[in-house]
Amino acid sequence: MTFGQTAPVCTKELARTDECADVINANACYNQNRFNNAQTLQCIDGKDNADRARKACMCCSCVGVQMCDWTKKQKLC
Repeated sequence: MTFGQTAPVCTKELARTDECADVINANACYNQNRFNNAQTLQCIDGKDNADRARKACMCCSCVGVQMCDWTKKQKLC
């Protein structure tokens, strides 16, 4: 996904992927950080920040509007 694109719709199939599981399963961590800073990216399991950002952009709609807004604010997508 390139900057400025809309997040994909969270279908059942997308939500079931390992990539989205890494994003969805981090909800408690997001709540702790309140989407206030770049540290939120560290909540997502991934090999590096580029991998975490890719997952966040691909699956943000499975978490909710706040996650998609955060990825845009951080210029990840």
